[in-house]
Amino acid sequence: MADEGGPGPGSVEVTLRRDLGLLEVLMIGLGPNIGSTIFVLVGIAVGIAGPAILLAFLLNFFITLLTAVSYAELSSAFPETGGGYLWIKEGLFPPFGFLGGWMSWVGHCIACAVYAIGFGLGVGALFSQYGISLFGLTTEDITKLFAAIIALAFIYLNYRGVKGAGRSEVIISFMLVGIIVVYMFFCLAALVGGNSVPQAFDPFIPMGFMSIATSMGFTFMIFEGYEIVAQTGEEAKDPERTVPKAMFLCITISAILFIAIAALTLAVLGWQPIAELAAAGRGQEALVVASQKVVPVIGGALVSLGIIIGSIAAVNSVMFSSSRVSFAMGRDGNLPSVFGKLHRRNQTPSAAIFLSGGIIIFASVFLPISQVAAVADILILLLFVLVNVAALSLRRKKPDVKRHFVVPYIVPVSLVAICTKMFLAGSLFSYDPVAWYLALAVIYVGLFIHYFAKGRKEIEKVEIPIRAPLSPEELRKYRVLIPIDDPKSMALVDLGCIIASKNNGEILLTSIVEVPTAVPLHAIDKKAVEEKKSMLEKVKTHAELRGVPTRAVVSVSHDVVTAIIDLAKEEAANMIVVGWKGYTRTKKRIFGRKMDDILRRVPCDVIVLRAEEKLRPENILVLSGGLWHVSKATEVAADIARAEASRVTILDVIVDERYAVKGTEYSKRLTKIVQSAGVQVITKDIRPETIVGGVVAESLDYDLLVIGVSAAKHWKKFVFGPVQDRIAQNAKCPVLVYKRVAGAGQAPSPVTESEELEEPQEPGTRPQTEE
Repeated sequence: MADEGGPGPGSVEVTLRRDLGLLEVLMIGLGPNIGSTIFVLVGIAVGIAGPAILLAFLLNFFITLLTAVSYAELSSAFPETGGGYLWIKEGLFPPFGFLGGWMSWVGHCIACAVYAIGFGLGVGALFSQYGISLFGLTTEDITKLFAAIIALAFIYLNYRGVKGAGRSEVIISFMLVGIIVVYMFFCLAALVGGNSVPQAFDPFIPMGFMSIATSMGFTFMIFEGYEIVAQTGEEAKDPERTVPKAMFLCITISAILFIAIAALTLAVLGWQPIAELAAAGRGQEALVVASQKVVPVIGGALVSLGIIIGSIAAVNSVMFSSSRVSFAMGRDGNLPSVFGKLHRRNQTPSAAIFLSGGIIIFASVFLPISQVAAVADILILLLFVLVNVAALSLRRKKPDVKRHFVVPYIVPVSLVAICTKMFLAGSLFSYDPVAWYLALAVIYVGLFIHYFAKGRKEIEKVEIPIRAPLSPEELRKYRVLIPIDDPKSMALVDLGCIIASKNNGEILLTSIVEVPTAVPLHAIDKKAVEEKKSMLEKVKTHAELRGVPTRAVVSVSHDVVTAIIDLAKEEAANMIVVGWKGYTRTKKRIFGRKMDDILRRVPCDVIVLRAEEKLRPENILVLSGGLWHVSKATEVAADIARAEASRVTILDVIVDERYAVKGTEYSKRLTKIVQSAGVQVITKDIRPETIVGGVVAESLDYDLLVIGVSAAKHWKKFVFGPVQDRIAQNAKCPVLVYKRVAGAGQAPSPVTESEELEEPQEPGTRPQTEE
């Protein structure tokens, strides 16, 4: 499937593009770990074990590490998307491979139901705190209604292929951690102020030692996030190191936060009032009650908001993971093949998403939260047992596979992990026997499907390699990166050839196949890849006919912008040439979401070209100014004019006579730049009422308008500058805009904000000044 890019005509390389860094991978796992459970399950767990829940969290941390080390070793050796399911399938004999995937899928769906219920509880608590009535519905009805609403919302978002995991998870998780920190601060302030409960932790183990094991089993799902982290192996940068590191950070941060939250809540309320709430079926409200006691003004609304935000983070991640597992099973033939097929238009695993959503909605609407959590805990614990067995088996079956992380003393470590998790799963029978019956029913239904209704054959996968890094010698070459999305974008290639030829460099063409977040990269439609390859082959031939060395890469990625920026960094690109179709700006976007993001994140100089199919200008207009961007833009204009035998005009726009002399000096300097290239050049002065109106009017008589960006600060709502943005959008001829990036070439000289080119409120301005 992958054609290595080489010097031969028409050869195009196809590669997977890893988009997620350590922070994104960590937050994907941390979302479900803390999610709404940090606010909802603590009170219920105190009702099971009293203050000993603190010991239960600590022991769970160490027991989780016993399996996490196996996950770390397996993910460093087999980073493919699928996680525990694929390792169990590879390491164990049937039907355990199927059961591993089945329990992972259903277990995560049921865990997702806990988070969905949490969302409903958060909304219901807010309504109750502010006296809001919703058509006379009870708090329980509101909880179920909004649990179903958030599930349906994420079903739709995943079905449509809207990005849900990764960078958005970072924002949501930071918001959640912020609310947790605020809650902890007010609890500490209350305790320092003497507002503590006597004997809040006495007796420490009021319900017997077995209650500790039961509470450990009940709260074990709070550590499930590292299984979701394992699902990101295919998308994570340097997955052999990033994924294990994210797993351990995820577990450690979660343990610290849960222990701290539980300890502070116990100190503020005392364990007995919390246990009474749990006995009345209201244990999930414990932190809301504590917040009402210690948080001024907003009171319990703080925790209610935390529950809502945490639920969004958790549902987001778990929906992402659960649909992927069922999708992988459908493609492997372990579930009916409909699970492994992509929607024709959205390119998402619609059947996997809808079935996962159906399980989530059923569990959240028809089962109490404590029972839902117990079922999820049982299935996840049994899944981890199988992963530990698979780790032992794969050590024996595939000893030669390189493992970047190796579990020391894996046999005793895995055996202890297996025994402790079986014990914790069994302890939940005393807490809720029905939960065990439901878990067994899930397993039996799975076995029935495995033997009587599974897919007949595997669906073909597209094998795409990860690109090898370039050698130091190759990285020293001058390189122009050109993203191509339209086979008619020959103007971009013409410009790239001119720049590369001048610098004795090469062109790197790239086109991105964007894959929805819910779909693993290797599951991309082969036809989409072939279409991109065919397009780049034609464009590559056009560039090579102009005598410029050219390579072409089709990247399969979840994010177009990240793929382009990362490729530019990996290839040490000196210049990026991107095309823009001239769409009008919106309130939030200037040149469109992707274009704006590329221009703000580029690691090197960038040229934006709004042009027709080919670049053949006879008359080029250069907007005069003093900034370094304008000087480089003028150099490019001279190069184009020399290559196409064009004429160049330097346009000096004067709306304030005080700066006419300065403008003339800038025009003379730019004229010398063009003349040094041996190109015919003239200067022209105009005195319009506004800069934008004058330049747009002049553009009617030219084939190409060349401008440099202003010194507008990064945080301003401009891409090129307040004047340049409007000129680029309204010009009546093709436009070339040059942006030079500090660090990509010569460092900029200082410039004051008063020296920037800006559209004045009243007629009269001065030209751009040199940075």
